[in-house]
Amino acid sequence: MSDGQDVLVDLLERSTRTWQLVDRRGAIARGTVSGAATRRDHVLLATPGPDDGPLAVSLLRFDDRLVPYGGAPLELTPTFTAAARGDGPVALGARGYPPVLLESFDDDPWPRWRWRGDGWVVEREFRMIEGHAALVATWRWLEGSPVRLHVAPLLVDRGPRELQRATNDFRGVVQAVPGRVRTVTRDGAAPLTLWYGGVFMPARTWQRGLAHPHEHLDPASPDAATSVDAEDAFLPGWVRTTLGPEQRELHLVASCEEGLFRALASEHRLGTPPARTLADCVRVLDLDAHDRRASRNATAVAGAAHTARQAAQAHAAPESRDPAAATELDATDVRVVNHLAARLHDAVLERADRTAIITDPVLGIEYGPDALRVAAALVTVREFTLARDVLRGYLAYVDEGLAPEWFDPQGMPHYASPESSLWLVRAVDLLMRRDGESEETRAFLHDGAWRVLDGVAQHLRAGSRHGVRCDREGFLWAGEGLAARCRADLNALWYHALVALSQLAKRVGRRENAAFQLAWARELQRAYVERFWDEAAGCLHPEYGHTGAVRGVTPEQLHAVALPPMLLAPDHALRLVGTVTRELWDPRGLRSHAGGSAPDPAWLGVWAAASLRAHGRVPEVEARVHAALDDWAAHAFGGRSWSRVRGEHPPAELSVRGAADLLRAWVEEIEHPLHHEVRANV
Repeated sequence: MSDGQDVLVDLLERSTRTWQLVDRRGAIARGTVSGAATRRDHVLLATPGPDDGPLAVSLLRFDDRLVPYGGAPLELTPTFTAAARGDGPVALGARGYPPVLLESFDDDPWPRWRWRGDGWVVEREFRMIEGHAALVATWRWLEGSPVRLHVAPLLVDRGPRELQRATNDFRGVVQAVPGRVRTVTRDGAAPLTLWYGGVFMPARTWQRGLAHPHEHLDPASPDAATSVDAEDAFLPGWVRTTLGPEQRELHLVASCEEGLFRALASEHRLGTPPARTLADCVRVLDLDAHDRRASRNATAVAGAAHTARQAAQAHAAPESRDPAAATELDATDVRVVNHLAARLHDAVLERADRTAIITDPVLGIEYGPDALRVAAALVTVREFTLARDVLRGYLAYVDEGLAPEWFDPQGMPHYASPESSLWLVRAVDLLMRRDGESEETRAFLHDGAWRVLDGVAQHLRAGSRHGVRCDREGFLWAGEGLAARCRADLNALWYHALVALSQLAKRVGRRENAAFQLAWARELQRAYVERFWDEAAGCLHPEYGHTGAVRGVTPEQLHAVALPPMLLAPDHALRLVGTVTRELWDPRGLRSHAGGSAPDPAWLGVWAAASLRAHGRVPEVEARVHAALDDWAAHAFGGRSWSRVRGEHPPAELSVRGAADLLRAWVEEIEHPLHHEVRANV
């Protein structure tokens, strides 16, 4: 097929859904369902530098080519290419597309592609070894005629947001022994070792002009063929074999740990006695990975079912509550819970001093407000120990009432606004509501958490660093000088934090404190509409600054409705949710502002909670929310793709914060006994 604009747009559209793997120590692999890399950080192995330094990409991708006997070579992984036309613009092309009869894709428990050709079926899967920065890749013959397979690793030495160019500094020194090849890229960089089956054929060449078209432009725009990112990758050689009844699998393991298998054997993860062949090692590791994931899934589903039963009782009218009523999670609920809970677990990183939630795995950054929403979702699935560990880490770093706004890749805290502090209060309150009767959680509150959170409230009222202070009416400001802002969403969180502090004060016997915090919250609630409501627009003013009120519709405004107890009165809540839905809603998520930007699925959970709360859970709104979440699930699990109109932005990837909010909405907001009569597309 030619590289015409229709072909490119079709491949770009099919490359918007992504997958990600982690080793739980900072290494990542990520890519698209089509297999084509559309961004610089779509790579197969990126590992932290020494002392938790920035990620360094070593394995960009595999070029895998299948040759049926008597047939033409078929490329399993499509590639975007860029070639200069003389002194003119750079032209975008596509190689190896349409994908060779791609029959299915599934990312549970890890990415797996299946291709069906004329008389053969082959699949490929990628996974990482937990606790070790190592990618395992397998090509498997399933049925039909034998096929020849050629797999070439493409190597780079760069950061995940950088580009590699062919230079003399890239040594590309290849040292090969049977079953293993070691490549030195640059002086001082860790060599990449590739363990393989089959036969390795050295090449030492460069593949040039690899493009990343989603990086800086709308791929459906007319300019998509004239402005692209492109880089070069080193090809040390390729592995070849024949797959068929006699040899059904080809395994490749890539890692910068030269002693990987010795370390795995010492950890007793290769069996007793340790497996001796690469194929046997991979089988033992896969069994171990399946067992670990099955245990986590069982814990998450059991916790979600328990919380769903509690939520159903809370939503029911008092006269119709039945403590003995069963709330069941169906097969789709279970799959959604497993999928979203796995995203939360994949973000967990155990540092020397605390349990971190890495919210940007590419840059290795932990954004505090997002991490604390993940902690709240861990409470939803009743993983109380893990949630307490995350919260302890933030409590330990509270300084002058401010919890860290973010942690850098080395784990150093940075402070700016009070938003992390407010989400911290809310997460601790949620933990107490769900697990407040356990000895561990009571001790957690009494032995330090309450003292820190009470200090948070005192500092925010009295004033802290970075211009954080309360004005005469009790509204929270942040920023200094002309940058000072009084945000509507931040003050919605401030209201909910005061309510939560009132409840926490009661738990530790501080009734006077409880009454004071609640009175402050009520005063803030009474003044909130007068300060922020925009009657003409039917929504809130997003913020106030030195020039007065700012107008606009933003998804953050939904926090005034989505979080219980609802801050706005019912009539204002209905109008706000209606305005946000009308102006920002897209089946793929919410836009950041009216009239543009990529829809972000991270806001679907907040939108669902706000819609149900504002409308009082009437059946037609429940049906609308159910349909919206089903659409998301159908896309997430590959039942169908989002339809796009040329000129639209592709949807953003679901962030770990979005996964946390979606998980909470799915478990706690929707009514599972009534949930989804028809789910044929999921």
